Amino acid sequence: MYGTKTTLTLILTALVFGGCRSEQDTVTSPSSIVHDIRINPPSSLIVGIGNTIDFAATPIDASNQVVAIPIEWSILDPAIASIDGNGTVKSLKAGTTSVKATAGNQEVSGQIEVWDPPSLDTYISGQKYQGRNGYVEYIPGDLPLILSGPHGGNLCPDEIPDRTYGTIGSCSSTGSDTNTLPLVTTIRSVFFESTGHTPHIILLRLARPKLDANRKIEEAAQGNPFSENAWSEYHGFVDVAKDTISKEFGFGLYMDMHGHGHDIPRIELGYLLSKTDLQTSGLNLPHMIDKSSFKTLSEISLASTPSSTSFTDIIRGPKSLGTLLEERGIRAVPSGPDPAPVGDQKFFSGGYSTGRHGSKHGGVVDGVQFEHHYPGLRDTAGNRLSYAQDLVEVLEVFLESHYGWPISKHFSEN
Repeated sequence: MYGTKTTLTLILTALVFGGCRSEQDTVTSPSSIVHDIRINPPSSLIVGIGNTIDFAATPIDASNQVVAIPIEWSILDPAIASIDGNGTVKSLKAGTTSVKATAGNQEVSGQIEVWDPPSLDTYISGQKYQGRNGYVEYIPGDLPLILSGPHGGNLCPDEIPDRTYGTIGSCSSTGSDTNTLPLVTTIRSVFFESTGHTPHIILLRLARPKLDANRKIEEAAQGNPFSENAWSEYHGFVDVAKDTISKEFGFGLYMDMHGHGHDIPRIELGYLLSKTDLQTSGLNLPHMIDKSSFKTLSEISLASTPSSTSFTDIIRGPKSLGTLLEERGIRAVPSGPDPAPVGDQKFFSGGYSTGRHGSKHGGVVDGVQFEHHYPGLRDTAGNRLSYAQDLVEVLEVFLESHYGWPISKHFSEN
């Protein structure tokens, strides 16, 4: 009996421990099956010192399944930024460094740049200021005028992927906005030659596939941090210019300069009034004024000469921008001779920038979108110069007629 019990015990023991040993052999350590790590974002930007951004890392196995395993985070240059155990990076000083995520025997790196823009209390008229990588330029002026060029740039950096929806354009061509940026700089030069004074100008040098500054940031930059930063710099510079002229003059005019490829070679002036709005015989309606980017000007002009000025006059009367251009041989709509687009004629009524920086939502700066045709206006340096000379004359008359502000008299008295 003893011998039988012993044998049975040995058999059971062998089965038990043999079974356990076999089960353990099928278990693989998670760290050993990590095939790859995905890091998000692969590269990013922190603007300013002391700000943070979160990185995330996902370990996967050979079959592309997520592996549940802790991530170890580290940073190449701890003088530029720090990183905690959750992947949160905090900026310490300007520069570029790498973030590393490790899981098992795999690791992956991402890039982080800290951009610390200069903090300026004042901007000097005539001096060029640039944002990160020169994507945006601002040259302050000393007139109550702002000209912006959101399209027509040709910089196509690899750090910004092409936008995937909206009006995208091409890096190899500036399309219908060709020569809009040289047009803006030419207008500035003519102002200086004619009056000794200049408007503020803001230029976007990025090509439209990388950033469309005339859109809300979601569509404009489509989530890319480098593009989002350029968008913020662009509109930030416009805000600086608006603040400057608001404090100095108490009024101002913002002009967003574009190019169009429509069939009719005429300038389209966008006051946020649609084709249907402009086809109305009289624009002197409260809802028309309230929706327009010239809301503040209507209050100024109507208050100064209530018996002779109407909102219709401001938009297409004898001293409107369109009519003054027509008097100089430049077709424009709306104007006295061409009060509204008709039928299926295409027309740009004004975009995001005109809505944001004009007076529809308040403030003392009015706004208008200029859509310029190409032939005879933007196509050559000579034609750009000729148009700029006419436009400077138009703006001088317009400022005096509607804002009561003659350029030459203002500066001679000061």
